[in-house]
Amino acid sequence: MRRRRSRYNGALIRSSVMALAVWSASGLAAVVMGCASSTHGSIAPPTEEQREAAARDGFEVRPVRRAVDLVTPDRLAGPYYEVGSEVLHDGRANVYSISSEFGDFEAIGDEQLDVRLREIEALAAMRATSKTATFAAAAGRALTSPFVASWNLVTHPVDSVLGVPVAAWNAINHTAQLATADRSEFEDSALVAVIGFEARKRSLAAELGVDPYSSNKALQKQLNRLAWAAYAGSLPTMFVPFVREAAADEAGEERLAALLRTNSPAGLRRLNRIELAVMGVSGPMADAFIGHRWYSPRCATVLVASLAALDLTENRVAFIEAAITAESEADARMFAQTARLLQEYDEHGSGVGVILRADNHLMGYTDDQTLVLPLAADYVIWNSATADFVEVARQPLPDQRPVAKTALVAVGTVSELTRRKLEANGIEITERGLDHFGADPVQSVHSVQKVDSSNGDTE
Repeated sequence: MRRRRSRYNGALIRSSVMALAVWSASGLAAVVMGCASSTHGSIAPPTEEQREAAARDGFEVRPVRRAVDLVTPDRLAGPYYEVGSEVLHDGRANVYSISSEFGDFEAIGDEQLDVRLREIEALAAMRATSKTATFAAAAGRALTSPFVASWNLVTHPVDSVLGVPVAAWNAINHTAQLATADRSEFEDSALVAVIGFEARKRSLAAELGVDPYSSNKALQKQLNRLAWAAYAGSLPTMFVPFVREAAADEAGEERLAALLRTNSPAGLRRLNRIELAVMGVSGPMADAFIGHRWYSPRCATVLVASLAALDLTENRVAFIEAAITAESEADARMFAQTARLLQEYDEHGSGVGVILRADNHLMGYTDDQTLVLPLAADYVIWNSATADFVEVARQPLPDQRPVAKTALVAVGTVSELTRRKLEANGIEITERGLDHFGADPVQSVHSVQKVDSSNGDTE
């Protein structure tokens, strides 16, 4: 096991926090594309034709499984939601349906299921807060702000990451380009308001244990409403801050969580750009990754932080080359999970000396001549994609590197047919790789709302 020191840790973070917290119009505008809703589309059960084709080719058909077999009883249903009884599969991820008091949601992958359930609890907490006298008073104070009142930001909040209507954002963006002397007092106050709102929204999201850049429009609408009331109306904290689960690298993960909480989108983009440059990623490729529509600031930062931790690993550029091919939000999360798998294997298994790429298959080659196949899948079935990955792994490596063993590390589990196929090819299997080696770097448990008893408010 090799000890690393990422530039996300230590002195660089301490010296850069203030500089990276500077808000920028162009930086936040890019977040809108980075937090687009996924075009994954609804997943349907396999058709009879698909079943016949899979059987003919010796592959498994996408399974339809029971939620009760995949989700712990305490998470199958809650006061505000219920997970659908059937769980579909897209060839890589489990696909869940969730009905709730706040709308129906689809969760692509076990990780996103956890995210959506946290968001539903956050929505319930925010709804309870919005019914209190404390919130009503704060909303009234917020309306004394000309900018908040003119755009109805508390009474009719928008459901986008920006937190303001597009027309308001265009006006603010124009203001940001003007010299100070050319700005009116109203324009200056609007610019300051959005800067303060954006910081307060990140803080509020951290208190609730949710991502301020989430693609969940229901969450964005209520988060924007409360953040404007908190910033412009001095709404006090009414949530117990969430507590992260214990992790193997507690200090490092705490610093990463702090980065996401305290830095603006522009700040995270700057820090990610610095790290990518250190890895040897060219400017145009860094631009393509940082401005990619499917990578939210959180997802991009988690991915880059994992690669930065591999500071003794060669050819990290190949990972970014593959990552920019993401075609959906689910793809972006898959690449971030793949980076985490390589990081955890490097830190707790054998040091990853070089990253290899064949088509869009990413592999790690370790110091002890192990070929690592990271697979970000909830349930690995034997389909054409899995078979292709195995075939790629069987080919001679660049520079005739010897392979002592091949190890597949999956985020989830593998089917019995897949297990037999892998073992027949001499491939070792590690299931639940992130649990086996380490935890989610910013995983959290649900927050609990406080009761404000000073004025008779209740939950």
